[in-house]
Amino acid sequence: MFQVSYSKSSQELSENIESVSSPETLSIWGLAWPSILANILFAAAGVVSIKAVGVLGTEAVAAVGTGQRILFVIQSIIMAVSTGTAALVARAFGSMNYKEASQVLLDSLWIGSSLSFLATLLMWFYGESIISLFGLDPESKKLAVIYIKYTMLFSITFSCSFIFSSALRAAGDAKTPLVIMIFQNVLNIYLLIGLVNGQFGLPQMGVVGASYAWGISFSIGTLIYLVLWFSRMTIIPIPNFRDIILRRIKSILKIATPATIEQGVFQSGLLFYFWIISLYGTAPSAAYNIGINILMLSFMIGQGFSIAGATLTGQFIGANNPREAKRSGWRSAGLSIVSMGIVGFLIALFSNEISRFLVDDDEVVRLTVIFVWFLGSMQPLMAIEFAIGGALRGAGDTKSPLVITLIGLVFFRLSIASLFLLFELPVEYIFASLMVDYLVKAILFAYRFNSGRWIKINV
Repeated sequence: MFQVSYSKSSQELSENIESVSSPETLSIWGLAWPSILANILFAAAGVVSIKAVGVLGTEAVAAVGTGQRILFVIQSIIMAVSTGTAALVARAFGSMNYKEASQVLLDSLWIGSSLSFLATLLMWFYGESIISLFGLDPESKKLAVIYIKYTMLFSITFSCSFIFSSALRAAGDAKTPLVIMIFQNVLNIYLLIGLVNGQFGLPQMGVVGASYAWGISFSIGTLIYLVLWFSRMTIIPIPNFRDIILRRIKSILKIATPATIEQGVFQSGLLFYFWIISLYGTAPSAAYNIGINILMLSFMIGQGFSIAGATLTGQFIGANNPREAKRSGWRSAGLSIVSMGIVGFLIALFSNEISRFLVDDDEVVRLTVIFVWFLGSMQPLMAIEFAIGGALRGAGDTKSPLVITLIGLVFFRLSIASLFLLFELPVEYIFASLMVDYLVKAILFAYRFNSGRWIKINV
């Protein structure tokens, strides 16, 4: 977990780091499972927040749910900075240039904090106008504005926490972020229940309490990262705080910008796809949301292998070992295909029972089962997208994932779904359109990675 070094010389520090972080000693599973568990905990905290405000009424649930959707779009764009962080830190560790890794982390924290500050100003001045687009009733709109404004006050600590965890994973330490994430989520859940409903001797703050619970937990998590970093208890050494170089910032942004655009395209595309489904009525919309939540476990597994693939590929590129970089990407993809394929099949197999546990509506259950079988059967193909996409990003190639996402999601899924809608075909056809999307993306990701052109990318 925490890699403590009492070395006084840079040579001793290098030897200490190499023993635990060189590409040869890192296993794919060792990197993947802590990330998988951390992602599951993060997703679970979001579910608990909805459950906690449920006692306040449907207006509060609608407000927090809408606020979370808007915040996730903003956060996903800010988190794209961590793509550049991970790629450069992995390369630096692969080449044993640990000082460069520490400077990359410092510059990334500066970029993430600046973007978060701008996003906070945006939501404070224009949050109400943005929320108005979702057609909420007056009370829900009022609560949503309050929730998103107070939550955004802590956006800087969220971005710093995420960048710290990404950098440590890229350096080969996936367990420290896991331990901190466990602490953050336990604290978040405790504060959610306490501050929203006035339990555990804490004041009852309603929707504002949900904002504070989220913000306080991430603020303390960021503080823990800083204390460990300054105490030389992390695998990444302390940087020179006066060494913020424009060239390095440009390198981070060079990788992060396509990833940011990709997130924008992806989130916008999914919203448009959901809008098409919503035109068929409440039952299909509910089935889609329930199906996504049911398969979330498989997605989290894919995210874990994406991080593992990015870390190993980036480190082997940094170590000037392109052959092993390519092999590690394919190995990550193979393990991801098997893991996600098994989990996806089991979830689809019991989709009827799981759906009936979550909702008592025959039509919603019927459509949920159909959707889960469609998407569940695509888990092996999604596994390729997760693992190979992560490996490409870890090597600094963020442009090809952007292009592939644009082709698969926009040119195929959304175009086909729009045609099905135009010809007034049943919603099951809309569900089926996603299969073409994942098939096309899996082929393109595999082709791009196998070509090896990403190996020559300069960052």
